[in-house]
Amino acid sequence: METKDQPAIDFDYEEFEPFCKWRRDEKCDFFEIYGLQDFKKEQLKIKRKLNTLIITGECPLKNNIRNLFRKEIRLSKHWKIDEIRAKFKKRGILYVTLPKKTSSSFSKKGGNSTGFVFAWLALPSNYLAVAVVPLAIVIGGLFVCKNYMSF
Repeated sequence: METKDQPAIDFDYEEFEPFCKWRRDEKCDFFEIYGLQDFKKEQLKIKRKLNTLIITGECPLKNNIRNLFRKEIRLSKHWKIDEIRAKFKKRGILYVTLPKKTSSSFSKKGGNSTGFVFAWLALPSNYLAVAVVPLAIVIGGLFVCKNYMSF
């Protein structure tokens, strides 16, 4: 019996940059990805590679065109990595919950004991983000705060 090889379907990809937003509270940080109405839960993938959380999605649009996006989050030592959760809503929003470690565990492990919360701004990759990062210095019992630009 002879089988014919079927030609491989060659897809064209339309990459897009979904709108993303960070929300924070005392116990968790939340990363929200909007504009995923065309996607199904099965078409979204979240995986951890070293200290990065990689979120990707791919869904068919029309004919041989597929919609594609990719977001990466650098994982902080301030999060409970094993307790990160994601939930996809039918409204096209993916919620990623990043639970924080307690402040006592930071000081025990030599982490951030100054109380500063370091934040990332999620912008499309074609934007240049400039962040002002506070640097705390204690000199002779006086608390001095300086701002430094980072690119």
